[in-house]
Amino acid sequence: MKRLILITAVVLMCLPSYAGKVKLYLGFRAGAGAMLSRDQLSNFTNSQGPISVLQHHDTWSFHAKAEALLGLGRFRIGYQFLYNFSGPQISSANDYFTGDNNRNTTYFNSSQTHFFGHYLHMEVAIINLPHFALTPGIGVGTFTGFKVDNTTGNTVELSADTHNRFSISAELNAEIRFGRCVFLAGPNYYLFSLQDRANNDWREYQHFLGVDVGIRVDLLKQH
Repeated sequence: MKRLILITAVVLMCLPSYAGKVKLYLGFRAGAGAMLSRDQLSNFTNSQGPISVLQHHDTWSFHAKAEALLGLGRFRIGYQFLYNFSGPQISSANDYFTGDNNRNTTYFNSSQTHFFGHYLHMEVAIINLPHFALTPGIGVGTFTGFKVDNTTGNTVELSADTHNRFSISAELNAEIRFGRCVFLAGPNYYLFSLQDRANNDWREYQHFLGVDVGIRVDLLKQH
């Protein structure tokens, strides 16, 4: 998170000659969609020898995000914070994974997930009209959070039991501009990847597909 904020600050300091053209956007968005989760265990040994186990469990999901972006012409770059909540996920992972279910966060048969993501976010407007823009964007970052066992109510932090947490995002926004305000709507995709600390053969991949709407305000616009 500190690195992302530092990169944003460096970009701002490198643009003094464009002070009259630089835009500073603060924004908020919210949306919903589906979270498609995949648990993958390699080299699981049974009576037939080593096999790979793949578990699927899908559910609905909600997210909210805040962002601070610098804009110059068609380009924007900055920091994005994401909160994502996924509803109950039913899995048969306990049929394969052994151990203490209160430690192994993703081994719950039924759980709900809370993610907190931090991204370096970049956009370019491929259509850039006075009151309308069509803007694809990408992001790269990391995340933390926790899972809740729906059976016992136990909460386990992801940082306690997982590592190599990595996330990327892609989106396509339609923008309507009025004065300082920009209204946005469009589809987006997020990948959340994490690995178990105790067993490097286990990984989980969660794919969010959804849409969101929101607003940005240009703090530097004079009129």
